[in-house]
Amino acid sequence: MSTQTHESSPVSGPGTPVLDGPPRAASLGGAWRRFLLRRGVGLVINLALLVIVTFLIVQLIPGDPATAIAGESATLAQVELVRTQLGLDQPFFVQFGTYLLGVLQLDFGTSFRYRVPALEVVMAAVPFTLAITVAAVILLLVLGLALGMAVGVATRGDRRRWLGGTFNVVTGVISSVPVYVQATAFVVIFAVLLRVLPPAYSPAYGFGIAAILPIASLTVGGMCSVARIVRRETAVILEQDYMRTARGWRLPALSLYARHMLPNLLTTALTLSGIILTALLGSALITEAVFAWPGLGGVIVQAIAIDKDYPIIRAAVFVIGLISLVITLVIDVILGLIDPRTLGEKRG
Repeated sequence: MSTQTHESSPVSGPGTPVLDGPPRAASLGGAWRRFLLRRGVGLVINLALLVIVTFLIVQLIPGDPATAIAGESATLAQVELVRTQLGLDQPFFVQFGTYLLGVLQLDFGTSFRYRVPALEVVMAAVPFTLAITVAAVILLLVLGLALGMAVGVATRGDRRRWLGGTFNVVTGVISSVPVYVQATAFVVIFAVLLRVLPPAYSPAYGFGIAAILPIASLTVGGMCSVARIVRRETAVILEQDYMRTARGWRLPALSLYARHMLPNLLTTALTLSGIILTALLGSALITEAVFAWPGLGGVIVQAIAIDKDYPIIRAAVFVIGLISLVITLVIDVILGLIDPRTLGEKRG
């Protein structure tokens, strides 16, 4: 009968790996297989729901889409011609089958306005939206983590109550301000009063300079929300036994906070990042309108309010939904690599 001895560092916590040998590796491999299977099935189901939702967009729009496209002054014959061109004269399930076959071929139809495949118009705008959205998420996570950790450490053990109170009030107020209000305020301050940044996108300004205000508008509120949550998590982690032991060993601050506390906070931050990025995709559509940013926001507003361009609307909604699903999957995989315990969680 053999015995197995586990040796671990005197300073350990949820983020510190423990070597358990081959049985642990086998268990981890099984957890990954179950995780990938579960997430794969969930992705397929969500994609199916996304296809159904994008199909029903035209079906659920009040009024007759053919009349809206043909115009109020169109004759009955013109309206019927448009209805035939859209396939709206076909039975419901025939329309859905035709649409499903098109989606499988990445064909959402031809744009009514641009006379090119709708997906081409949408994909031309996607990089502009992702550029400001991804940059904003990275910034708000880095700045939110740093700010929340700093305030959490400074106010540990109910110290510096004035700092904690001020932090809560300021971050609470800023995070509650809608993104479009912050965007408008940034335009007034930095473009109108100080005149140091352009008020809207223009090739004359350069991509980097024109992107500063849109990114800042998407970053500030989310940064404050992340900082508030990280500060609370920091307060909890600092009181755990392994952190008390680390302080008792008088480890350097860099090792104490970066090595032993940060990995645990990263799990929380990455979990938040998926939710935040999905929300920012919606906020970015509004922000783009404020800054005349040539992303999906302008394309969707133009397609809905002016052109009644339903292939564009369907393609845009599908692409946004697909981006959200892929980002959620990637974040879950990263979380699994950082903390294998999350592989057992049933995440959306």
